[in-house]
Amino acid sequence: MQLNQKNKGQITLIGISLFFFIPIITAWYLVFYTDFMTNSQGVQHGELIEPLVTIGEIEVAEIKTMNKVLINDKWTLVFIEKGQCGDLCNERLYQLRQIRLALGEDRDKVDRLVIFNNVNNIDELKDPYSGQKFIDKTFKSYSELIAKFKIFDLDKPNSIYLIDPYGFLMMRYPQDFEPKGIIKDIERLIRNSK
Repeated sequence: MQLNQKNKGQITLIGISLFFFIPIITAWYLVFYTDFMTNSQGVQHGELIEPLVTIGEIEVAEIKTMNKVLINDKWTLVFIEKGQCGDLCNERLYQLRQIRLALGEDRDKVDRLVIFNNVNNIDELKDPYSGQKFIDKTFKSYSELIAKFKIFDLDKPNSIYLIDPYGFLMMRYPQDFEPKGIIKDIERLIRNSK
């Protein structure tokens, strides 16, 4: 059987149509007739905090200069240290610093905050963690800030938290977090907030 020009044109048109419609039909089938999206967590690497917790502006100090500043208008990575700043605390402070530096030109949009319960070795932290912000029991907003973490049982040990530029506590990364995941999340958030 020999195909004439009209039949060849129809077969080509059907082929092109299938090229566009097969992915749509496949996606429709997967979404409505399979468990393809069951237990999907989304693309973020951390755990979204729902409902959002309002933190607002926080008065903190810069660890090297001890100058008091406000945390606002930036993405803020937060770590809670309940005891003395030992090996794990130093590791977290180092990770926060490296995460911020890895953001390249966007690093100025990110701040780092550590909430100390009781620290007496702060002088040892000044040089290696210049630019790091902290708050402790000597600040008037300390109790209110800690209470906001506890309301939603967010004070899980060794977690990293993310506060958005509007003052909402929005994400938690468990103690076994992957720094690359935090970097990807922050890059995506900064890109989408422009």
